[in-house]
Amino acid sequence: MVRVTVSDRRVNLRMYFFVNQGIRHSNSGVEHAQFYRAARFREQGLPFKLVFTDHLPQLHQHMSEWQLAEHEVIGLYDYLLSDDPDDYLQQGTPDPQVYYEESLWDTEQTQRLLFRQATGRYTETIQRRKRRTRDGEYVVVDDRVILENQQHRVAWHYQYDGENGKRPVNIHVDNFRGQHYLFTTQEELLTFFFAELQRYFTQNVYFVDRGVSHEAALISLKQAGSPLQLGVVIHAAHFVGFVNGHPLWNTYYQYLFDHLAVVDVIIVSTHQQREDILSQLQTLGVSDVADKIVVIPVGGVPAIAPARHWQGPTAKFVTAARLHVEKNLTHVIMAVKQLRDAGMPLTLAIYGVGQEYAPLAQFIQTHQLADVVTLKGLSQDMLADMQQYDAFVSASYSEGFGLAYLEAMSLGLPIATYANRYGAQTLVRDGENGYLAAFEPQATAEAQNITHLATAMRRIFDNYDALSRGASRRSSAFLNADIARQWGRLVEALR
Repeated sequence: MVRVTVSDRRVNLRMYFFVNQGIRHSNSGVEHAQFYRAARFREQGLPFKLVFTDHLPQLHQHMSEWQLAEHEVIGLYDYLLSDDPDDYLQQGTPDPQVYYEESLWDTEQTQRLLFRQATGRYTETIQRRKRRTRDGEYVVVDDRVILENQQHRVAWHYQYDGENGKRPVNIHVDNFRGQHYLFTTQEELLTFFFAELQRYFTQNVYFVDRGVSHEAALISLKQAGSPLQLGVVIHAAHFVGFVNGHPLWNTYYQYLFDHLAVVDVIIVSTHQQREDILSQLQTLGVSDVADKIVVIPVGGVPAIAPARHWQGPTAKFVTAARLHVEKNLTHVIMAVKQLRDAGMPLTLAIYGVGQEYAPLAQFIQTHQLADVVTLKGLSQDMLADMQQYDAFVSASYSEGFGLAYLEAMSLGLPIATYANRYGAQTLVRDGENGYLAAFEPQATAEAQNITHLATAMRRIFDNYDALSRGASRRSSAFLNADIARQWGRLVEALR
């Protein structure tokens, strides 16, 4: 492969990269953790860049929605298509474009061609084809993608693995710094991309929030002698169970635990998760990594509101989550129905968007709860929106932390939740600032779980004022200023 000459404009500045795949109109807790960290780094005056490597035609629109400045973000394809790559790394994209798309359909009403003006300074042409599924049906899928502006071009084909998976292959990058490249896989392209960042910036620290391929590329560079430091942020339950005495890791973290020696720091949100990791590694004979595992909450709050006094008569519950099956929002709705049928006056507001919006809307109608349960859509400011409610409820079986819990607590809202690891068990003290509902993850236990959740929700209003005081008191350990100082201490230790 042709090597790019090191730019004379190389920046001799320590840079912190938050590495992820993408952002969109609606995001998961991983992205919100990145936005939160960015705010703390701004407060500390620490230079950072959010790095996104997915194909994101509306990237700049979504950056604007989430208040990310152009100079704070590096998008893989914006970089490869930039007229001045070095300037882009510093300043971002000048004059982002307005997104629009047009389609070409054949005589059988099959979409064959999709043209887009991306919000970056390039256009996209997506060629589509029919593909037979395993059950013999035909679906229309993306086949070839061409990104280009007047001088630069990136193109690839998609290879499909299984029913839903696809990955780019044979990626052509034309006229990048005057050279042409062919990468057979996305992994090769990512290694090239991170090598480019290494050539331009110095003293780099990468915090990988999502993407095993990112970890693999950076570890490969580090093992080859590239001077970088690598941190991996664990955002979810990392552990599945023991198999023949050995820990079985969550698929997303298997690569991390297989390469612990090369990783400089692991960031978790709770002390409980840190102790669990150390204990599980001990079973493998790994006992020298305690200094590598650091606890920093992925979120915090700017201030603590006064405790509340509940006057009733209607209990107003709120929840906020991606509308996804793993959040078990139907459990919350059925718990509301149980309480309503028992004579308790209450309402439920559900904030969030996602693929389960339509099924949830239908579920609410089917159970005749339209006057009780409301889908509120996306919130850009949950702290403001939650002020009108009395208590927060969650039915997730697993939470790496639970920023929505914490935001509710800071407003004096007690919490009713399944006793999940690690968020609920860290943030909620049973009888102090809310109630933890016992659950079993098996489908056969669903009805019993819902009854436990309904009981936790009802009990909040037996002792509401004391629980509200407990919520305010408990959330005071997670003030933004304190968490900013924790990040400051970590990056100082990495110098």
